[in-house]
Parts: sequence; structure tokens; C-alpha cells
Amino acid sequence: MKLWPEKKWKKIVLIAVIAFVIVVASLLGFIFFKINTDYVSGIDVLNEDGSETALIIYHPGLSSFMEDVIYAFADGLMENGWRVEITTASSQAPTDLSDYSLLALGSPVYADSPSPTIKRHIERIGDLNGIDTVLLVTSGGSEGGAEASMQQTVEEHNGVVKEVLSLFNSVPNEGDGNPLDIAEQAGREIFP
Repeated sequence: MKLWPEKKWKKIVLIAVIAFVIVVASLLGFIFFKINTDYVSGIDVLNEDGSETALIIYHPGLSSFMEDVIYAFADGLMENGWRVEITTASSQAPTDLSDYSLLALGSPVYADSPSPTIKRHIERIGDLNGIDTVLLVTSGGSEGGAEASMQQTVEEHNGVVKEVLSLFNSVPNEGDGNPLDIAEQAGREIFP
């Protein structure tokens, strides 16, 4: 049995199929790498003179949507007088939450699940000591089971989930609102 066809058109088709498989495998490998990689960033401090401090930890995702949502939420918090610290989920992100009154966790949805980096960071923290926690979940159009998964992880580590907010960039959000306006409004509703 010959693996290489003798006819020219069959060779072209075989080469095209092999090239397609290589491209798809490379793309899937890249996406898998991106969603499982911790991104180390500094801590961005907003409203340094705020009365109480909120820590926002997020996975940036494959687009800027998650980061845009995080900063819109932070804008709402700052309007209420919060000092806000924002960083990405990594081994460099804070694990001692004793100086914080609020924890917000942001994750894009991948295959109906939150980013593994968020869960790894919660495990690095260990006991959340009953800190009030807001979950910010972003996706193209369905959160699948990401909300429940994040909530379960937070509760298993002794956190108190105060709010879960899912925002979509490809389908209408609740009330057909702009997702960034919704995130900012959610931040405005949390008082120090």
C-alpha cells in the first residue's frame, strides 16, 4: 500500500490537507498556551487616597475585552472612594489579602470554563478569610458553567461571593446595555 499518491491532483490535495492540519494544530497549541499561562504584571494603583482598598486580579484573555471590563469596574469603584489595585493572576500577584476589603476576580471563558490561571491563583492564596468577592466573567456570548465554577472555587477557599457579573462582547448583554457601562455601574454599587 502506497501512502503517497501517483496522480498530481491527489498529491496537491494531500499536501493541502497536511498543511491545514498543521495550521489548525499550531493555532490550537497557541490558544492552549495563552489560556494556561500566567501573565506577570505590575500592580496598577488607582485612587491612592481611597478609604478602603479593593484588589482586582484577572487573566487578560485573547483580546482586550477582559482588561476593558476590569478597568470600567475599577472606575465605578473609584467613584465610591475605593483605592483600587489591579494586577494579573500570576505568582507575583498578592496572596496576602489582609490589607484588602474587596477582591474582584476577572476571567474570560474558555470552553465553558474560567481561565486556569484564576483558579491557580486562588489556590496560591489559600484561605480567603471570608473576603467579599466579586466575579467578573467575560465571553463572546455564553458563560457556560464558568460562573458556577469560579463561585465554587471561591467558596471552597472561604471567600464570600457578593456578586457575579457575566458580560458578553458578541451578543446583547442584559438590557442590551454596553458591557463597559454595565461593569462601571456594578462598581458604583459597591461601597467601602
